Amino acid sequence: MKIHTYSWLIWLLAGLIIVTTTRNPLILLFMLLLLILFQILVSKESFQSLSGLFRFMLSLIGLTTLLNMITSHYGETILFSLPASIPLIGGNYTLESLVYGFTNGLILMNIFIMFTILNKVVSVNSLVRIIPQAFHPIAVVTMIALTFIPASRKQFHAIREAQAIRGQEVKKLRDWLPLIIPLLIGGLERAMQIAEAMTARGFSSQSDHKPTNLEKWLLPLALLFIFSGWMMDFLDKAPFSGLLLVIPGFGLLMLLFILSGKRMGKTSFYRQNWTGAALLITFAAAILILVFLTPVQGHQSLLYEPYPRFRFPDLSILHILAVSLLMLPLLFIREVVAHDQHS
Repeated sequence: MKIHTYSWLIWLLAGLIIVTTTRNPLILLFMLLLLILFQILVSKESFQSLSGLFRFMLSLIGLTTLLNMITSHYGETILFSLPASIPLIGGNYTLESLVYGFTNGLILMNIFIMFTILNKVVSVNSLVRIIPQAFHPIAVVTMIALTFIPASRKQFHAIREAQAIRGQEVKKLRDWLPLIIPLLIGGLERAMQIAEAMTARGFSSQSDHKPTNLEKWLLPLALLFIFSGWMMDFLDKAPFSGLLLVIPGFGLLMLLFILSGKRMGKTSFYRQNWTGAALLITFAAAILILVFLTPVQGHQSLLYEPYPRFRFPDLSILHILAVSLLMLPLLFIREVVAHDQHS
């Protein structure tokens, strides 16, 4: 059983809605713990790789907390103070700024792990297939560029291990040169090999078909509608007045994409089917989105702010249960891992 790519994207959207609609550190911390468990069960990485993830997590959260404490000296609960005469770092260091920076770190770490999980369970080919045909050449180039990230990381570890065997120790800035230069050369060689392979297979970003007069006029007309609607909404006090122009403008853009996509030839050798697991994951993600976007019971707990005086954040059981729905794909963990291995 394979889970549809759209289900994973809706699952990702649900997670992104959580981190953009709340700054409650308890909800974000609970979500982070669930996502870490999710990644451990899905990736089945070595202890060394997981320890690297935890070091990165502690570094990211610690850095965001420290930066916010240094740059923001607001709040009534003063932990300690430095003389105001010291540039940049002088002033009061408050508990409120610490909590706010810690929350920023939780948000960034949640986003990072969600995209890491998506990279594990969805192949690059599956992502390319769902992109509209009008953007297919650009999408192929973008996805190839994204695959360079894990390839470069593996090559960096291999170079570092090889240099360590030769007695190379990274202590100073110049000690990184024996690592960076081979990594750069290897990346250029891979880029040349991929470019030659794509050229040999007849890939080209240019199309022999010229756009029609209708397509030439659709783009400026759509932008005119969107800009006019935005200006109307900005200047007019009537609510939603600009939507009367913005919505048709986006409709014209979609029509342009459809017409342009028909001129791009694309062959599909495999079509994904909606399975029961995919429908269940999509339905659960829709419920999660609904809970976080509608004023249900406990919605005020999402609007937590530590300023001006710190107070312990409230916790809504309904929203905690909704966040737990992110773990639903683990019921199909065997199918997910098998799909990842065959992709």
